[in-house]
Amino acid sequence: MKHVSAFLLFISLLLNAYLVNAADAVKPFTIGIGTYASTIAYDNSLVKDDDFSGFALSLGYAVSDQFGFRGNYFSLEQDDSSDLESKGIDLLGYLGVGLATHGFKAYVGGGFFSDKWELGPVSETFSGLQLSGGIGYNWDSVSLDFLLNIRDASDYEDFVNRSFPFNPVSAAAVSGSLLISYRF
Repeated sequence: MKHVSAFLLFISLLLNAYLVNAADAVKPFTIGIGTYASTIAYDNSLVKDDDFSGFALSLGYAVSDQFGFRGNYFSLEQDDSSDLESKGIDLLGYLGVGLATHGFKAYVGGGFFSDKWELGPVSETFSGLQLSGGIGYNWDSVSLDFLLNIRDASDYEDFVNRSFPFNPVSAAAVSGSLLISYRF
């Protein structure tokens, strides 16, 4: 009986060590899919805001628990007219906590965006820098993230002001996404 108790204690300690290590295991890569929305808001009541929604594909790599990278590809349609499409990428770097391990995570950073609008054969590309941040949670093999990006709106302003020079506008541009990812 003494040997059985020692054996069970030994197995219990091994299992406990395994579970602790599994919970703290670093899984730096993520591949995900989710919803994506962007809004370009204009300060002039004669120019209607541009609201888009659709989906995003995401790839991420956490260099450490405090530093990571993410790339998003998005494909959107304008909410008022599905003929106007927006497709593009976000390339982002983050500083934060909990990026690679199990548990809560929060991060801020920034990077580059490129957004191409297409309406039939006509297209226009907007690009620039953006500030970004997010919160989420990492389970063993799954991650959930909510991201918010504040984009440089100068390309959007220039486009509208070229189209309507008699009525200049200022703009603000934001995008956001809710992503579910596989961690490995």
